[in-house]
Amino acid sequence: MYNVGLYSVRQFYFAEGRYLRYESNYHYCKDNENYRLLQTDIAQQTLKVVDRSFKSFFNLVQKSQEGLYRFEQIRLPRYLKKEGYFPLIIPRIRVKDGYFNIPMSRNFKDKYGVVKIPFPERLADNNLKEVRIIPRFNARFFEVEFITEDEPQPVVKSDNARFYRP
Repeated sequence: MYNVGLYSVRQFYFAEGRYLRYESNYHYCKDNENYRLLQTDIAQQTLKVVDRSFKSFFNLVQKSQEGLYRFEQIRLPRYLKKEGYFPLIIPRIRVKDGYFNIPMSRNFKDKYGVVKIPFPERLADNNLKEVRIIPRFNARFFEVEFITEDEPQPVVKSDNARFYRP
């Protein structure tokens, strides 16, 4: 899905010389077979990563034109390898009996079945922002990251620090 979104943004950039925003890119990509295999939230999060990548590219171009960035070669975001894997970013989950189901489309679920991942009990009271499933070792193993929102901790500034020399 990442390559599909990247392709449509790159082609628009080459044809029009302008940036194709996420909202417009979504309409180009939603009919793709990869979009249909993924659950809608996950596919949209992937397209948002494409959007952030291109915003970063355009910010570098702007900084370079202003003379604030000195590297001569600024490259467009690159495609994943043909058999490459991209992290799944799941913005919301439902925990049931200590597990959560990986959201997927009906077609994918019918073909491969349901995937359940145990949810850590220590995170039950935290406000969960998103879950990232990161493929490792050519997708033979997966790493699961639980992203939570924590209350900001107050920073205590102290002028009482002293240096001691032994």
